[in-house]
Amino acid sequence: MPHDRIEKLLELVKFSPFVVADEKKSVISVPAEKVSRESIALMMKNCDEIRLAMPWRKIVELGLNRYIGGDVIPIDSSRNGTSASQKAEFIRKLVRGEVRPEEIVFPGRIFVEEAKEGGVLERPGIGEACVDVARMAGFSRYAVYSTLTTSEGEVADEGYAKKFAEEKGLPVFSIRDLIEYRLKKEKLVKRIVEATLPTKFYGTFKAVGYETPLGEIVALVRGDVSEGEVLVRIHSECLTGDVFHSLRCDCGEQLEKALKMIDRENKGVMIYMRGHEGRGIGLINKLMAYKLQEEGKDTVEANIELGFPPDLRSYGIAAQILMDLGVKSVRLMTNNPLKIEELRKYGFEVKREAIEVEPSSENLKYLKAKKEKMGHLLCLND
Repeated sequence: MPHDRIEKLLELVKFSPFVVADEKKSVISVPAEKVSRESIALMMKNCDEIRLAMPWRKIVELGLNRYIGGDVIPIDSSRNGTSASQKAEFIRKLVRGEVRPEEIVFPGRIFVEEAKEGGVLERPGIGEACVDVARMAGFSRYAVYSTLTTSEGEVADEGYAKKFAEEKGLPVFSIRDLIEYRLKKEKLVKRIVEATLPTKFYGTFKAVGYETPLGEIVALVRGDVSEGEVLVRIHSECLTGDVFHSLRCDCGEQLEKALKMIDRENKGVMIYMRGHEGRGIGLINKLMAYKLQEEGKDTVEANIELGFPPDLRSYGIAAQILMDLGVKSVRLMTNNPLKIEELRKYGFEVKREAIEVEPSSENLKYLKAKKEKMGHLLCLND
């Protein structure tokens, strides 16, 4: 979509709800500050549940993380806010910080979810797209949205959503267009330095240092990665596993295996994702999660108990690093389907390269939780 076309559509968002259309799922959305009876009624008539997307820092600032119930925070107003006007008023007051804890019912039917600060350049999700549109239209980084459904009750695809938007006179955006538009105008990563890095076990790499919103990140590069399929590992920082060789996870062994595979092929990229410790909750919180696991929780339950979603990570920063390195086609060493899905949304050709390690008695429960609760592609036996 031409960039001037997007800018014209953003002007319309100041006066109208909008549609975000993706291949398999599309939504009606509105900036949270201007949510109204009419926009909520439009969602209630044509969509399913009401969602409110905002950055994690805002969720914590409002104290909503105490109500977390998995990936979302289901709340409602204690004032019987079932009508469209009552829901709209509750959401407006909530984002302004004017709702007291005693005015919140948990669980409820308004689902608060985290949207990454960097929007679609950090995670190519529906929530991020809605928040990006709100921000670029001049509003705060909060957006209300609801999944559009067909008259048969099915989730609306991109074609249905565009037709619906045309009939209702609503501006429509695609995640692909928003990513392209933002990449042309801004960048979340900056290449700072390159240096040769000889290693004891894995040969010599070019170490490329980047400044990013997550902090300083290094990519280890071997060979010409601008041509053909490239072995890639996007590795989440894990001090306990990578440095101290903890038996409670499989991270350190995966890192070693990935580097050996790149060395063997003499071509590839390993991106070490600082800021991903404990699936994004940080080192001290991860140790607190370890303590809860010793008391019987699994890794997902422990994160929720601490007031975090099961996984706070995203891979848009890694995608931009790969773009900067000239990578186009990826053989991704991963067991996490989310990484594959996100990279594809940034335009990469992606094939999966399994990177499983032999489970142990110490990490079997951890691996089972990742497989059963987070959808990781693992072959495990009791």
